[in-house]
Amino acid sequence: MALMANKNLKASDLFDHDPVARKQSFDHPQFGTTFGISVFPVSNFVKDSHDRRDLWKPGASYYRYVVLREEGLEIDKSYQKLDQLYRENHPDIACKYEVLMAKDEPSIPLITHSIWLTNLDSPVELTDKFIGWFKDSCGLHLAKNGWKHYLWVQKKDKLPKTVKVLEEAGIEIRELESIEEGDFQSLKQSFNNEISESRFGRASDILRCVLLNKFGGIYRDIDFEMTRPLTGLTLAYDFFAGIEFPYSYPCNAIMGCRPAHPIVGKMLEIIARNYDPEKAPAYIKESLKVGGERLATLCLTGPIALGVALKSILHSSGPIAFGQPIKKQPDGRKDRNIILPPEVFYTHGYGRAVCSFGWHAFAGTWLKHEFGSKG
Repeated sequence: MALMANKNLKASDLFDHDPVARKQSFDHPQFGTTFGISVFPVSNFVKDSHDRRDLWKPGASYYRYVVLREEGLEIDKSYQKLDQLYRENHPDIACKYEVLMAKDEPSIPLITHSIWLTNLDSPVELTDKFIGWFKDSCGLHLAKNGWKHYLWVQKKDKLPKTVKVLEEAGIEIRELESIEEGDFQSLKQSFNNEISESRFGRASDILRCVLLNKFGGIYRDIDFEMTRPLTGLTLAYDFFAGIEFPYSYPCNAIMGCRPAHPIVGKMLEIIARNYDPEKAPAYIKESLKVGGERLATLCLTGPIALGVALKSILHSSGPIAFGQPIKKQPDGRKDRNIILPPEVFYTHGYGRAVCSFGWHAFAGTWLKHEFGSKG
């Protein structure tokens, strides 16, 4: 493997059940077990987005032919920017063994955030499956190496089973009241409205941006299972996310960044604009007619909003080459950012491929009545 060729590595005992990860892992003296991803030498987001535009209708084509055009973002240029970003910040460069071993502090704080919102009059606990994925994910990122794990909820006393099991596993349960109103910027009222309407998907989309903007770290959807440590990504990058296979936009089910990263700041700005009827693009209103609650949420607060924010930043600031800015980021920081191919986070092989850090179960709790959510 290019990242660790000819190295005498001590593979972690965490991976006795995972021979691929055992072969590709090494122990960092400060940050513990690190997985050396083996991923494609080049990406082809331009071709892939074109070829997959009809895999999920109407979402992928709506984003490509309606959203990007209304946002004034050229389709091919947008994907060329992602390909350029991938080439210049490829894991073979940023995650090279010698580079990671020389790091004495992470670029992204060693924190994971997950969110569980529910109707407080009839609260729904996390299922055993979700709790298992939560514990397995956090078990790869140990407190002794500096990791902290948070589950954000409205009220702890409404979820006694969830709280007991996760706290016993070393996961800290945090209540929303600990977040200051100013951290929501102009979105607190919109957030409260979505909670009151039981649109927990939209509320969660807002909250994850607020948390990453304030604290930094890694956001993990409750139905995403990390199968290998993401330590190397936190050492190598200031922002990372991945593309979901059927779509042509990045997904916010798993993403990491430093505090106050420009992409997350732009996403908060885009979401606030989308809620403003005088400023929102026409596609926001039309999305409900075209694709129902699912597409409306994706456009208003979710992955499509992330795609617009990401491409807006890349168009205005350019990719970041080898840690140095081609054009300075809006806040002047010299960041190294990357969007990874679908196989890294959204594989259908349960996160066991040579290029995978985990897998997404697509549980869709935010659209299911049994979880009390309406969108």
